[in-house]
Amino acid sequence: MHFTILKTCQDMGGRLAQITNLHGMQHSPLDTPLCLLYTQSGSVPHLTRDTLKYLADHPLPALFPLPPMTDFASSVNAQGKGLATFTGLRGYPSFVCVQDPMVKTPSGYNDKAGVSVWDRGGRIHLNASSFTRIMEAFVPSVYVSLNDADTPRDAPKKRIWRSVERSLALLDECVAARAQSAELKGTSILGAVQGGWCVEARRHSALETAKRSVEGFVIEGLHLGGANSPQFDEVQDLLKETLSSLPRDKLKVLLGAYRPEFIFRAVAAGVDVFDSSFANAATERGSALTFGFDREQLRAMLRGGCCLPDEKLEICLNEDSYRDQFVPLLEGCACYTCRTFTRAYINHLSKTGELLGPVLLSLHNLHHFLEFFGAIRSFLNEEDLALSH
Repeated sequence: MHFTILKTCQDMGGRLAQITNLHGMQHSPLDTPLCLLYTQSGSVPHLTRDTLKYLADHPLPALFPLPPMTDFASSVNAQGKGLATFTGLRGYPSFVCVQDPMVKTPSGYNDKAGVSVWDRGGRIHLNASSFTRIMEAFVPSVYVSLNDADTPRDAPKKRIWRSVERSLALLDECVAARAQSAELKGTSILGAVQGGWCVEARRHSALETAKRSVEGFVIEGLHLGGANSPQFDEVQDLLKETLSSLPRDKLKVLLGAYRPEFIFRAVAAGVDVFDSSFANAATERGSALTFGFDREQLRAMLRGGCCLPDEKLEICLNEDSYRDQFVPLLEGCACYTCRTFTRAYINHLSKTGELLGPVLLSLHNLHHFLEFFGAIRSFLNEEDLALSH
């Protein structure tokens, strides 16, 4: 993987960049700031490969959380063509992470022998060796090293430092295993930066992880899964310390269902890649994203003066008030759902439990979220972030 910075905004960490030469990549480059398509068990929730074509006419980079996929690793290995092909997403750049950002990770199950993940059959305990065997079957474009991110906000310092040291030890084993593996030749590995809510631990983890032979970094321990996420002001100092301790010329990733204003401020701080968990969470709530992202709204997000109220963030199509609204989910939206259907129809589908309802909502929400990232890239390209402060 090659990560090339095209523009860095003056006095800020925010930047435009491109990812090229990804293993298995058929369409290049990938422009950052980038949003990965969140998947569950190898599929974008509610969508098939055919319906995915309504989002784009080329494969989009996809995030594959490991937990629900451990039980079919042997089948992927038997097929011998890797995870993306096995799941029907051949040609889609594949990013594999250790935990599912949409599912709250149970606490207290990691130890010095390894890390626990949960699939449909229950808890699976992985060490670096068993984890690498799964990666050899999956052959992803990029994968996050096995790591211990069990550091909730109230975690004691002893647990935080244990997480840091275990993650570094696991990273060393994963890097060494990749170097010995013929199957993983050409794949990229990301180091997991830990430290929980402790600034000192974050600095140490970042500095030590940066010494390893990795292609980029994932900032762990701020979001432990699920639809709820912290506000940016709560983690600003932690994120700043983490990013300032990492080399500027490598990829930075932050996964989880973060709100739009959080994402844009994180971009300004220097994060390059996120995922579409937030859009998926809105679909599961029966909601359509409606937040705006014109230049003035993006400037307000950067200043920290824009915490979007729920009524401006999304509309809930389960509510009776929409049953007679024969207008698109969002005026001016060019997605398939808004071009073809109305709020009243989606409300009807929701009320009757029709499977088409979440399909249409998902198409809209993902389209809107991806357009948001496009607007961020345009903003960075056309004006300096520093001018917005």
